Amino acid sequence: MDSLTITIIIAVVGLVIIAFFFLFSKDKRADNKVEPQKSTVNEADSLRFKQVLSGENLDSSMEQEASEYLVTRYTAGTGEGVVEIERILASDPNNVDLLDWLAFMYYSNKDYDKAIETYRRAIAIKDDNENQYYYLANSYYKKKMMSEAKRAWSEVIRLSPNSKIARNSQERISYLEEKGL
Repeated sequence: MDSLTITIIIAVVGLVIIAFFFLFSKDKRADNKVEPQKSTVNEADSLRFKQVLSGENLDSSMEQEASEYLVTRYTAGTGEGVVEIERILASDPNNVDLLDWLAFMYYSNKDYDKAIETYRRAIAIKDDNENQYYYLANSYYKKKMMSEAKRAWSEVIRLSPNSKIARNSQERISYLEEKGL
């Protein structure tokens, strides 16, 4: 193909993309009205969240709902919610799901020592979660604890040998071995 043909093809593709964008945009500008965003938090959720933060006694179902509220609204790296999840775990220290979330919160906030400690606590309770081993290994790697990282990635491969996470783990182990680490 010559350069003129290539230029025409690129222009046509560009116009199609622009037309698609305008046709299927969520923001319909026809009436120039901007609708206010609806809150995703209803009053009951807000009340439960405030009760958890205030330390009021909750029954176990409300405690579970409140912890789910905190966890599902977490934004990685912000540190928000960590203190609240730690407090909830104080009353339910063997809650593996909350331990997993707390460990990920620590990991995403680059507090690798706490992430390692918390992933190890979760794994001590229930040792068949390849994701926990994967992030434990990543935490070890960030701390330059290469032999521990390789052992944890190897555990991922053992638990879920045909998964994508196992392939990622094997790639990381191979990389370290190539570097002589």
